[in-house]
Amino acid sequence: MATGATIVANPFARGMRRFDAARALRQLERRGLGARLELPDSPEGTAAAARAAAERGDAFVFALGGDGTARLAAGALAGTETALAVLAGGTANVWAKEAGIPRAFPRAIAAHLDGQRAPMDLGRANGEPFLLMAGIGWDARIAATVPPPLKRRLGVLAYVLHGAPLLPRLRANPLAWSAEGGGGEERIGLIVASNTRLYGGVLMFSPEASARDGALDVCIFAPRGPRDALRHTAGVLARRHGGDARVRQLRTARFAVETPGLPVQVDGDAIGETPLTLTVERGAVRMSVPRGPLPPVLAATPPRSG
Repeated sequence: MATGATIVANPFARGMRRFDAARALRQLERRGLGARLELPDSPEGTAAAARAAAERGDAFVFALGGDGTARLAAGALAGTETALAVLAGGTANVWAKEAGIPRAFPRAIAAHLDGQRAPMDLGRANGEPFLLMAGIGWDARIAATVPPPLKRRLGVLAYVLHGAPLLPRLRANPLAWSAEGGGGEERIGLIVASNTRLYGGVLMFSPEASARDGALDVCIFAPRGPRDALRHTAGVLARRHGGDARVRQLRTARFAVETPGLPVQVDGDAIGETPLTLTVERGAVRMSVPRGPLPPVLAATPPRSG
């Protein structure tokens, strides 16, 4: 039986100001877990610390930071028996909200220790892991402009402040894409491929997405001009974009963009540009969540057909 736990904390995360490391380690040790704290200062270090914990056979990796920290840890833990326990210490903390994980660290740690595990799909974008979603186009362009210090200071507001001036200059681009069963070529403003439901902690591009079905729910926005873009925005805010003729929705285990030069982000982290291939590793990560009914996005789903 695994008796270890590692806290992998992003030392630059917003939540580090309210994190009492000594108290957290004592809390784990009182529950019979040999505990250690890792403070990696790079994405590579975060993945390496999580991987080392799995190789030791730890029961938990507590990922303290934002959704970027969680995705890196998830990528390292894929295919192992070590559970990923997210602690909300970042900018948006989207997964913590979706999974019902308490914000206060002592309560969150207790919720994980007394909680349950569920398998969760892991997305890959040209090999980069993601838990929540991948964005191509407008949102990735905005994400790439936000300075990390501003994110730490202002949180989600930083995206609004940097995104608003860009909106009048955003244009749809010719884009060729392919998925299971088909593809297309048209002028696209934004593509969001969702593994989970919440986007930014507020919006939902794919309210019926499941993180256990081995597929991504993809929304493709093809505005013809500013009026369409405004209508799309209003539709997403009202969760009525699904009926728009200029919005295509599909579910697929593989999605590719062949057109080069479009920005890409995963779970809020800018990772480069297209061409891009998105794939899914079904049930690859053992996620720790509080006890009780599973979050809807992790509820068991029937096998995919086709």
